[in-house]
Formats: sequence, structure tokens, C-alpha cells
Amino acid sequence: MILHSISPRRQGSALIAVFWMIAVLGLVIYAGAKALEADASYSRQMRGRTYAKRLAHMGLEIGRHPGLPVHDPLLFYTNEDGGSYAVRIVAEEARLNINVLLQMDDRVLLPRLFAAWGLKPEFAAGLRDALKDWVDADSHVGLNGAEARDYEKAGLEGMPFNRPFQSVEEMLLVRGMGEVEAVRPDWREWFTVFGDGRVDVNDARAELIALLANVPVERVQPLLTLRAGPDGAAGTQDDVKLSTVPQVAQLLGAFQPQVVEQLTRWIQFNGPIRRIESTGRFGDIGRRWVLITQNQKALWRGEIPTHGQTP
Repeated sequence: MILHSISPRRQGSALIAVFWMIAVLGLVIYAGAKALEADASYSRQMRGRTYAKRLAHMGLEIGRHPGLPVHDPLLFYTNEDGGSYAVRIVAEEARLNINVLLQMDDRVLLPRLFAAWGLKPEFAAGLRDALKDWVDADSHVGLNGAEARDYEKAGLEGMPFNRPFQSVEEMLLVRGMGEVEAVRPDWREWFTVFGDGRVDVNDARAELIALLANVPVERVQPLLTLRAGPDGAAGTQDDVKLSTVPQVAQLLGAFQPQVVEQLTRWIQFNGPIRRIESTGRFGDIGRRWVLITQNQKALWRGEIPTHGQTP
């Protein structure tokens, strides 16, 4: 019998092939493990989003009860699984009504706001005109505005809608609002499409009150202190409600007749439209849903980003 010896070169080649097969098999196993991990992570994420949404909706249903005070403990809930909801009830009129401002061709508050946000004057002027062109009924382009042909050039057919905004989120469709979103992701907190245009100073944020009176935001602190009541915490049982324009002007140290006149025009004290914000959380996932009602009738319901929430 003749024995055929295998050359070292062939042995080495076979060994290399085995190593390659092991390496490829290892890569396949690793890729499969990563895919399973990604699927598990995605499943956890989706489950968390679902639970957070359910909790937010629970909070909305609790908050919409007409007899529930804004400081009731039922507005805050945490379960043993780490899920929770927190509900905040304020006047929807604690924001600027963008439709009213544009319909009255406001050239005071919007420019002040855009300047406070650090927007360049040329950009701010173009944005204001584009917003106005969106809501007016004609096709005439404002000085720096945008009408149908401008949106068509950008591949956006059927815009602008040439009617008042039906939701704050719709403002994102206007040319220039994408840049605002990048600079001020909390811009939604400043606007509403409901109410008569007057701002409820009992719930408005300090920066907006300063904007209305054209005073530094530091001057609003006495008003906030009084509004929070003896315990110094907003949204509690001892909160104090402001009731007159002279009271607001005195707290702001703004006694000039033109400021008082402007405050008389722009503020109110008991807006009838309720904004119920419910933030549901599960683990590190949060979802914020809003229900806007008037006389127990729902005007709008939807989800908004959790960032930029007013403290």
C-alpha cells in the first residue's frame, strides 16, 4: 500500500480555510445577536411609548373633570412599575393667538418676540410676512412674504392654505418656521389658535408678560411672587389671582400711560378655555398629550413634543 503524504502547504491552506469559516460563522452569529438585540430594544421602545401614551390619556381624562381643582393630588400618579402621569391645567389664553395677531396686522408683539428670540431683523420681517400671507385670503405676496408660486418652487403644492391656522403645529408649514424650530424648539409654547387674542396673565409665562409690557423679564418677579401665594409654589391651593390692569402695571413697575393702555388691550384674568396637559412616562420615555376644552367641549386634542415644557 502506498501512503500519500499531504504537503505542508496544502495543510496550511486547509487550516486557513477553517479559520476563515470560523471567522465567517462568528460574524454571522454576531450579526444575528445584534439583530436580536436591536429587535428587543425596538420592542422595549415601542412598549414604553404605548404605556406612556396610555398613562398620558389617563391623566387627560382625570384632568377634564370640571370640578377638579388645578392643585388636586389626583393630577399626579405613579404606579409600582415606574409609570406615571402628571397633569397641568392652565388657561389656553396664556399664549399669543397667532391668527388674531396676523389678522390685525400686528407690528409690535411679533417683532418684539422674534427679536427676543435672537432672529435677525431681515429674517424676522420675512417670517412675519410669510405667516400673514398664509392666513390672508388673497394671492398677493407681502413685501418679504410667500405665496403659492414660492411654495411651488420648493416642491410644496397647494400651499399656502389662505385661511387662519387651525392648529399651532400647522405653523411649521410656513416658510421660515423650520429655522425657528431649530433655534427655538419651544416655540409652540408661545402660541395658540383659540381665544380672543387677550393673554391670561394668571397663567402666562414670565417672558410673555415681559413682552406684553415691554419690560425686562426681571421686572416680572414681583408679579410671579404674588401669583404663587404664601407657599411660593405655583399651581397650589394658595395661589393668588391677579384681577386688574393697575395691579399688574404696579407689580411690573410700568406706570407709563402707553404701557397701561397696551396692557388693557392685551391682557385678561380669567380665560374661559382650559388647556389640559398630561405627560405620561414609562421608564425614560415621556409623551405629552394636550386637550383643549371650552364649556366641556373638546376644541383640540393631540400630542406635542415633551421638550420646552413650561415649568
